[in-house]
Amino acid sequence: MPRPGRGPISVGRPAAFFLTLLSLSWLIPAGILAAGLLRRLDLFLALSLLVALYDSLQAAGILLLAHSGLRRLRISGAAVAAKAPAMGTAMAPTDQRLPGAPTIAVIIPAWNEAATLGATLESVLAQVPQPEQVIVCDDGSSDDTLVRLAKGYGFEGEGRLRRSRSHPRLGLLAKEHGGKGDSINQAVAVSYAEVVLILDADTELLPGALAALEHRFALEPGLDAVSGTLLPHCPPSLQGRLFASFQRYEYARNHLWRLAWSQIDATLIISGACSAFRRQTLLDIGGFDPSSWVEDYEILHRLQRHRRDRGEPCRVRVEPSLAVRTEAPGHMGVFLRQRRRWAGGFLETLIRYRSMVGNRRYGVLGLLYLSHNTFTVASFLYPLAWFLAGLALLAHPPAGGLGGLGLLALISALVGLLLTGLSLEVYRRAFDRGEVSVLGSLIELSLRPFFYIPLNLLSHLWGYASCLSRHRSW
Repeated sequence: MPRPGRGPISVGRPAAFFLTLLSLSWLIPAGILAAGLLRRLDLFLALSLLVALYDSLQAAGILLLAHSGLRRLRISGAAVAAKAPAMGTAMAPTDQRLPGAPTIAVIIPAWNEAATLGATLESVLAQVPQPEQVIVCDDGSSDDTLVRLAKGYGFEGEGRLRRSRSHPRLGLLAKEHGGKGDSINQAVAVSYAEVVLILDADTELLPGALAALEHRFALEPGLDAVSGTLLPHCPPSLQGRLFASFQRYEYARNHLWRLAWSQIDATLIISGACSAFRRQTLLDIGGFDPSSWVEDYEILHRLQRHRRDRGEPCRVRVEPSLAVRTEAPGHMGVFLRQRRRWAGGFLETLIRYRSMVGNRRYGVLGLLYLSHNTFTVASFLYPLAWFLAGLALLAHPPAGGLGGLGLLALISALVGLLLTGLSLEVYRRAFDRGEVSVLGSLIELSLRPFFYIPLNLLSHLWGYASCLSRHRSW
C-alpha cells in the first residue's frame, strides 16, 4: 500500500484568508483581556457579544442539522425493517444479512495491550453475524500480548498472517513497532473483505454492532466510511468516576457534532477507536499516514480532498448502533497526554490542509467547517481571558457600572442552557442512550470552569507547543 508523505510539515505561505482567521482567533481573546485591563467596558462587551453570538449561531446550526440526522436515522431504520422484516432492528443479533451487505474484516492494532485485548477479541467473536476476518496486528509489543494470544487462541502456519486453531477467521500479524497507522495499513494489505472495521485494542463491541454496520453499508452503497458510537469507561476509582462524568457528556456532544455535519457530507472527524472504511477507498488514498499525530483525523481531510478534487461526494455517516465501550483516561496525567496529542494533531492537520480553508472548491466543508476550525484555534483561551478581564473590571469598576456585563452574562447563560438541553435531547433520541440527562449535563457545565477548562487550557498549550516545535515524545 502506498503511503502518504512523512516529511515535516512546513507552514510555507498560507492563504491570506487562512492567516486572517488564524490571527483573529488569537486577537479576540487578547482584545477581551486588554479591554478588561484598560477598563474599556464597551470594548469588552462588544467582543464578548460577538463571541456569544457566534457560539449561539453555531450551536443552533448544529442542532438543526442533527435533528435532520435524527429524521434520516428513523427513515433508515424503517428501511431495514422493510427489507428484512423477520430480522427486526439493526440492533437484533441475527445470522441473516441484508441484500447487498458487504463482507467485513475487523482490524485490531495492538501495542502492549495484554490487559485489554482479550476482552476486545471476545466481543468481536461473539458478534452475530460473524465478520469475514478478524486480524490482530501486533505492533512490536514488549509486554506479554503475544504470549496471551498464543495461549488463548493458538496460531499456526507460516507467512505474515498466522491463523488461529480455535477460530479460523482470526489471524495474527506480528511486526516491528511502527505506530498505529502503519499497523492498520499492513493489516488492510493482507485483508480481503470489502469493508474494514478498525477497532482499538481496549474497545469492546456491544451486541448488534456488526449487524448495524452491515446494514448501514447495504442501505447506502456509496458510503466511504462509518463512525461508531463511543461510550467511555474509566477505572472505578474516585478520580476515574470524576473523569467519566465529564467525558460522558463530552463524547455525547462530539457524536452530535459528527451526526450534524454528516448531513451535508462535510464530516472531518471519525471515531478513531471504532471506524469502518471501504477497503478500496483506503487503498485509493494511500492508507493511514503513520507520520500523523492523529491519523484518524488526518485521513478524513485527505479523503475529503481526494473525493472533492474529483468532483465526487464524500459520504461519511454516524451509525448509533455501531456502539462500543472504550477505555477513556481516568487519571490526570493520561488525560493531559491524550488531549495534548489531540490538540497538537488538530493544529498539525489544519496547517497541512490550510489550502482547503475558505476554498469554494470544497463547498461547505471549506467555507464553513474549516473556516470555523481556523477561527477557533485559540478558543480555549476565552475562559481565561474573561476570568482575568472580569477580575480587573470588578477591582476597578468603570464609571457606568457593570450592569451591561451582568445582563450579557445572564442572557448568554440562558441561551446556552436552552441550546444544551435541546441538543442533549436530540442526542438521546438519535443515539438511544440513557446514560446522559439534561440535569447531569447542566451539572457538568457548571463544574467545567473548576476542572475541565483548566485542564483543557494546559493540554492545548502543551499540544500546540509540541506541534510547532515538532516535539512528539510522550
